[in-house]
Amino acid sequence: MNASRVLVFAFVLCPVVLTAQRREDILSIQRDVAQLQDQVKQLQRSQDEQMTALRALVQQALEASNKVAPALGALQQNVTKELNDQQGKLVAPVVTLGTKVDQISEDFRSVRENVGDLAARLGRLDSKLTDISNAIRTLSAPPPPPAPPPGAPTAQGPPSGVSAESLFQNAMRDYSSGKDELAMDEFSQYIKYFADTENGPLAEFYIGQIYDRAKQYDEAAQAFDAILERWPENQKTADALYMKGAELMKAGRRTDAGAVFKDFLKRYPNHDLAAKAQSQLRTLGLSAPARPGAARKKN
Repeated sequence: MNASRVLVFAFVLCPVVLTAQRREDILSIQRDVAQLQDQVKQLQRSQDEQMTALRALVQQALEASNKVAPALGALQQNVTKELNDQQGKLVAPVVTLGTKVDQISEDFRSVRENVGDLAARLGRLDSKLTDISNAIRTLSAPPPPPAPPPGAPTAQGPPSGVSAESLFQNAMRDYSSGKDELAMDEFSQYIKYFADTENGPLAEFYIGQIYDRAKQYDEAAQAFDAILERWPENQKTADALYMKGAELMKAGRRTDAGAVFKDFLKRYPNHDLAAKAQSQLRTLGLSAPARPGAARKKN
């Protein structure tokens, strides 16, 4: 009996409890919807504010662009105007300079042609002077001696086909390669046939050097002395005088060597070999005169 009452009571209360639960759920949902609506409104408001700010920034940018555009246009006009002015100022001088350069080129061409004509005339004149000189030499020359047998060397000139230049070059080549005997013969022939040329004393100088190589110091001293006797003033005078003293010293002729070195310092006190000459005198135990340049430096 009690159990039946309980069941009946439960059936009666169950709909009431369910209805109350549903109402609570609905209220909760309504609250959530209201919160969501508030959030949507806040988001919409934020977006509206951002759009308003963006529109303001865009408007400011447009206004600034509108202000800059005229300034850029004016700047471009000024730059274009300046460039045109500078171009106008430069064109005339450049054109004038080009004209002057053309005129100078033409003048140089004329000068070159005149110089060419002058050179040709001088060449013809030199040829005529050579012909005249040869004619005078021929007229003033004594009658030639009888011709020697074919192939025999003449007493007055070198053998056929031998020139001063080729003979000296051959002698120098043989001297440089150590062929002293052959070089000695060639330098001797050069002095025999071409002693009056510029390389005459130089050939004698190398003969002295060859004697020195062979340790024939007396003969070397004689060769250098021959330069001083035969060619008193030449490109090798000072060197030959010093070498004469050096060869005499090597030959043991100390007194003669000292006299030569003193003579060298007297004649060539500022020569490059003067210091060596002084040193040689000191080696010989003789007093060496002071060089003028050294005295000035001491003062």
